[in-house]
Amino acid sequence: MQQQLPRFGQLTKLACMAMAAWAIGASVQAAELSTKSDTTLYFNAHIFTAEYAHPYAEAIAIRGDRIVAVGTQTEVEKVAGKSVKKVDLQGKFLMPGMIDAHAHPMWGGMTLVMASFADANGSIPDLVKFIDAQIDAHKSFVGDTLVIYNIDLGYWAHAAELDAILSHGRYATMPIVLNGSDFHTTWANQAVRERAGINADYLRKLPADKQNYFGFDPNFVPNGFVVDFGKNKIEQSLPKPSAGTFYAAGIAGVQYMNSLGITGWLDAAAIGDASGTPLSSADKGTLPIYRELAKQGALTAHVAAYPVLSPNEGIAQVATVKKLQHEFKDVDNLTIPGIKIFADGVVEFPSQTATLTKPYINSGRIVPTLFKQATMNAMVLQADKNGLQVHVHAIGDGAVKASLDAFEVARKANPHGKLKHVITHAQFVAPEDQQRFAQDNVIAALQLLWALADASTIDIVQPYIDPAIYRTMYPARSLLDKGAEIAGASDWPISTAAPFEAMYQAETRLGASGVLFPEQRMPRAAMLYAYTRNAADVLNQLGSIGTLAAGKRADLVLIDRDVLTVSADELKGAQVLSTMFAGKQVFGAGL
Repeated sequence: MQQQLPRFGQLTKLACMAMAAWAIGASVQAAELSTKSDTTLYFNAHIFTAEYAHPYAEAIAIRGDRIVAVGTQTEVEKVAGKSVKKVDLQGKFLMPGMIDAHAHPMWGGMTLVMASFADANGSIPDLVKFIDAQIDAHKSFVGDTLVIYNIDLGYWAHAAELDAILSHGRYATMPIVLNGSDFHTTWANQAVRERAGINADYLRKLPADKQNYFGFDPNFVPNGFVVDFGKNKIEQSLPKPSAGTFYAAGIAGVQYMNSLGITGWLDAAAIGDASGTPLSSADKGTLPIYRELAKQGALTAHVAAYPVLSPNEGIAQVATVKKLQHEFKDVDNLTIPGIKIFADGVVEFPSQTATLTKPYINSGRIVPTLFKQATMNAMVLQADKNGLQVHVHAIGDGAVKASLDAFEVARKANPHGKLKHVITHAQFVAPEDQQRFAQDNVIAALQLLWALADASTIDIVQPYIDPAIYRTMYPARSLLDKGAEIAGASDWPISTAAPFEAMYQAETRLGASGVLFPEQRMPRAAMLYAYTRNAADVLNQLGSIGTLAAGKRADLVLIDRDVLTVSADELKGAQVLSTMFAGKQVFGAGL
């Protein structure tokens, strides 16, 4: 089914128009005539509406939590009435509140209230020094366990060396967990492994496909490195953060997102993880935290919370999601519009759990998807039938292909369906599959902050995968040119959620080692649409948010520069001056 959206040629034309001048070619939009004094009119700004028919405006009026009118200043003033309050924005840039189409803000908030080691220099002495400082200050402990976040993936090549240091001496009886920046990998010292039951005997008895989720020597002695299944095994043995810690993390996460101009997001694992366990009716995940935030008036964003389902565990899980929808239906600003499925893991060495269509060069392995195709097809069909969007984590080209196959089955079964499903990450997409996104109305939610030439995309990826697959890395422009709807996403806390940094990277693809496939650079206008209307589509809320139009929620962001016309370097440094959510300023000043 072909989506009815402007194609790239139209986006390019809009971008060129913006570079030349701010043209206001459309008539004003008006919800209703108003003379009430609680109406505010904002003028003297470069206003980007994200409405395809009229993307630019001179003024906007809001009343309460809604937009009243958008258009030329004269037209908006007529609608707003004489007693309107007027605010001069002094030539700043005004746009819809931005939306992150794939993030984990509750866990992101945890990295803000717990210790986070941001250095990527690969220095083990520096890492150990940082750990010692946390121990001495007794910070970042959950129960008796020291937990550190944001460890650069380059450290995992030295897992045995970490074990030689952090499982002995003062650390011998102290449980220590280092969480990788990708949130798929972890390192745990011997004290943790003993508690989790991970030893040589355990590893020998595991099936070969499960052994691949652990690091160990030729004698099956573990070195502490774990990924996905192994990570979940570790986490099951750890003490849980207190409700107070989770609430503090929730507050921190919401405030961080608001500070970046983000007024909505898809929480991509509000319940569950990649362990493959069935969704339990008893597990509410972070939904109670969102409910408490909303109750306290602190949930200043639209949140689409997605439970993680395992297709291999059967379609009965869909009924559990429907029950969750009913249980949390009255929570302000919270919806549960769909389900999350993991198709595979991650591609980087030494993890290598992503599903590629050709074997990993170093091991000769082809990693299967985390689902059987028949069970995936059945799950997507059942979700689609129940009005639930399906949001799939797919890194490898094989995982993307299998996910598209399942969506194609659903489209054929329901050819008139308008529900849009989503593939997120799509780090590698085979050329023959790129046009299938548009054909089957599948949105690509991309983390283009990662599209850069550096160690993360070269050193720990390129030597290990087939060259033909490597050349399809983050094929954003190819997807766009073939009609795909592109949504902006961060996967925070795996990396910053800052939209303008991601837009800069999408446009330049520049890294420490040069440019990563320059032909895949994205146009500026396309990225602004990606973080507004298209991301709202991912949340299934385009009818009420994502653009500036009469009757929609008054979610606005004021920026210090014209992000449509400045250079790429200036775009990267753009600052959010103020964020408004539902007509109320929730960050900064000026609105």
